[in-house]
Amino acid sequence: MGFREILESREEETEAVKRRDLEKKSRERGIREKGDVSVEGEIAAERDFFWRLEDLKLVRVRDDRAFFRLDTNLDAVIAPLGKFGNHEEAAIVRNISAGGASIGTQYECCQKERLLLKVGLLSECPEWNLFCRVLRVEKKGISGFVYGCQFIELGDAEREELMQAILELQRRMRGMKV
Repeated sequence: MGFREILESREEETEAVKRRDLEKKSRERGIREKGDVSVEGEIAAERDFFWRLEDLKLVRVRDDRAFFRLDTNLDAVIAPLGKFGNHEEAAIVRNISAGGASIGTQYECCQKERLLLKVGLLSECPEWNLFCRVLRVEKKGISGFVYGCQFIELGDAEREELMQAILELQRRMRGMKV
């Protein structure tokens, strides 16, 4: 087989792949820092073995979390750190882990801002004072904001104690369900 025949054969194969792949929907998974995303779209073969992705839609974003996360609805208070004045704002802890929490509040703050979170996990234990950094900000219309926060300045022993309190809270919450 000569050079010209090889090229013609390759072009025919490429055209067949293009036709087949244009009709094919595909789900692809991409990796991002500390988690993954799933996207859906059309894949089409291009020349020289390149692939074109079209009409991409975000299907799912999942964070890679190191700790068990418990969905809650706990009353809390947040206080911004590093600002003049000493004011506290009401908040709700939507979920919590030994690594961070999701906090809902009317108070507006920015990504990377530092907060003090005061929350009581168990009635017989003292309130937790947790320093955190805002990693994610979501505007929730008239209901305010939801912040994804990472706990900072938390030693290993404190983190273990917090994890035990979260697991005990989970056991108690399960016992209350009917």
